[in-house]
Amino acid sequence: MQPSKRRIIGLVGASLWLIIISLVFIVWSFVAIATPIARLMFIVSILFTFVFITISIIVIRITLNLPTKTEPRSPEEKKIWRKFAWVFGAEIIAFSVINPILATSRNYELMPSLNLLIVGIHFFPLAKIFRVPRYNITGISFCVIPIVTLLAIPRQFEIGLTLAWYVVPSLGCGLVAILTAVAALYESWQSILKIRGVA
Repeated sequence: MQPSKRRIIGLVGASLWLIIISLVFIVWSFVAIATPIARLMFIVSILFTFVFITISIIVIRITLNLPTKTEPRSPEEKKIWRKFAWVFGAEIIAFSVINPILATSRNYELMPSLNLLIVGIHFFPLAKIFRVPRYNITGISFCVIPIVTLLAIPRQFEIGLTLAWYVVPSLGCGLVAILTAVAALYESWQSILKIRGVA
């Protein structure tokens, strides 16, 4: 089946979102750790993000110039976006319920893990909705990393100048998000080559 421009742009857009969100988690973690190596990794993360965003923009520009016609959205595609809206809405509701509870009980150190767990769960329906099986692996990783963090690392254990419970799940899931984004960009490029008749 011939890949469509809309799917390619959707994949690149999703990868950009993942990179931006993961950068927030990763940069915050390195700033919180505040060791010399963490400061170096902070700079590396910023540079990587700049390179990735540049490549993504190039891929989108190439996609828009492909010699194929972009068809209007089909009823099936509109249905897909309605399903996505429901999943996204459920995710927002989950955030709005769990975070006030944690804040009221002063269990702030649980926030990174439980929020990332919610994000992980939301990847499972997205894998089916958008037909991107690797989102299942992303979802599993986003669930396993926070759970292992809470079970295996002592509550008061510190990395640098902050609690491990704050930064380990953020760094772990941030790396998973980056790998997911890179895979999406790779798939997008392969689709471009297929449309051009190269691959």
